Formats: sequence, structure tokens, C-alpha cells
Amino acid sequence: MFKWFCVVVCFAFILSGCGKKKETDLVTFALKGEVVSVDKPAKRVTISHEEIPNYMMAMTMPFKVKDTTLLSGLQVGDSVQGTLAVSRTESWLETLFVMGRGEVKTISAEDMLFHKLFKEGEPMPDFAFTNQDGKRIRFSDYKGKVLAFTFIYSRCPLPDFCIRMSNYFARLQKTLSKEKNLDGKWHLLTISFDPAYDTPAVLKKYGQNYGADVSTWEFATDSLSTITKLADGLDLTTQQDEGGLIAHNLRTVLLDRKGNLVKIIKGNEWTPDDVVNDIRTLISQ
Repeated sequence: MFKWFCVVVCFAFILSGCGKKKETDLVTFALKGEVVSVDKPAKRVTISHEEIPNYMMAMTMPFKVKDTTLLSGLQVGDSVQGTLAVSRTESWLETLFVMGRGEVKTISAEDMLFHKLFKEGEPMPDFAFTNQDGKRIRFSDYKGKVLAFTFIYSRCPLPDFCIRMSNYFARLQKTLSKEKNLDGKWHLLTISFDPAYDTPAVLKKYGQNYGADVSTWEFATDSLSTITKLADGLDLTTQQDEGGLIAHNLRTVLLDRKGNLVKIIKGNEWTPDDVVNDIRTLISQ
């Protein structure tokens, strides 16, 4: 992602510098979207923004501000527009204006779930997917079981990203399968955010490569629209890069037996033993 970012920014610098004296390594972009969260102490605002042509696809992401007055009076749900400033080393919102207050917008209860970050302790929206066998599945299918799910794309080459998540899930399945008292009380799900490439057949082969028993560890994906809504709610970011690669962060999620969101694990520093213990605890509750 950094390589892609540098190429785009450098190109923008070249365009902005044509015929002008180079005064600063800075380019700006117009930004429009909806406020998802405001963190004044951290000087950040998370915005679900529209596509920024020739720079960034539509997604939900946090933006830094240097002028904290831009956050004054800002509320979740506000529609905003502003200026994103990007230098060679950092980015920040240079301007930000409220165009419409969230409370006056007409939006369905279902859509509201997708316009905020999902919160631990609340029911998880009932997303549907297609699994490795071409079967439609939903989160609600696993009520009565503790569900752990994570995200990958099958072409990921980095050993500490998707490969680590899949290796960890393989270890989870191996460990949990040995505990017969837990039979039928847990399930694992790996979700691909590359639906164009990761067809059911590809995901089936991918699972076989990790020795997965699909009776307790499935692989699935769905339309990009579905995956984006789910990813946005979990603050999972993905960005198309060169050669079919996808720059992304990592999220692993636990749902309890009632389908409530219990835990969102960020990054790759967790261990299979940690999650096994979490699953045991949730099963016993």
C-alpha cells in the first residue's frame, strides 16, 4: 500500500508542479462523506467518504486534523466536506465543513448499522455470504455456537498477514477439535475481501491447503458491497495495489452464542491460545 501511495502522491506532485516554482511538497484533494466517530484527544475524525477520483476508493478511515477547531460541534452522522492535504510524509484534513446534521437525515435503522463502527456488546448485523461449496450462509446460522471469523485474500504473499491468520485458524481448529466436550459449540469462518478472484472453488482449494475441516471451519465471500459494509463496521481497510495485491489491515472477531459482537482483535499480535481461551470462556457462559 505504501508503494501505491507513493506512486500516486509523486504523480500528483509532478502534475501540481508543472509550470510552477516548487514551493512545497503538498497536494490537496476534495473530500465528502459522513462522520462515523470523533476523537478530540487524538485529533482524529473517522469519515465514511466518497471516492476521491484518481487517489482513493470510497471507504471508512480516520483522518488527522492539525487545527482542533475543525472538530468543534462535529457529531456522528454529520455530512461533511473538506480538503485533504497530503505531503510526502503525512496527511491531514486542512478544512472541514458540516453540510448537514445527522439528526435531520432520513436513514433506515438497518442503514444506521452500516454507518457506524460496530460496537462490542451489541448484536452483529446478519450478513450473508457464499461459502466454499457455493452454499449461502449467514451469521445467524451459527447462533448457539461461538463464532470466530477473520479476513484474508488467497493471493496474499505476506507471511505475517493473511498467511498468519490462516495458520492461526488451522491451529485453533486443531486445538478445539481435541476437546470433545466443546463439540458443536464453536465454529470458524474465514472471509475473503477479494470476491472477484476468490470464487468458491478457489476458497475450497485454499482451505484444503491448510488442512481445514469445513464442518467447523468454512471459507466464504460475497459481493464487494457486502464485504465493504462489513469491513467498514470493523474498521478493516483494504486498497487495491499493483499486480492483484491488496493492501489491508487485520481484524479477527468473536461472536457469542447469541450472535452478539464480543471482541474485535486488531492486528496480528494475538495468539491461538488467547482465542482458544476466549472461546472456552464464551461457551461456558
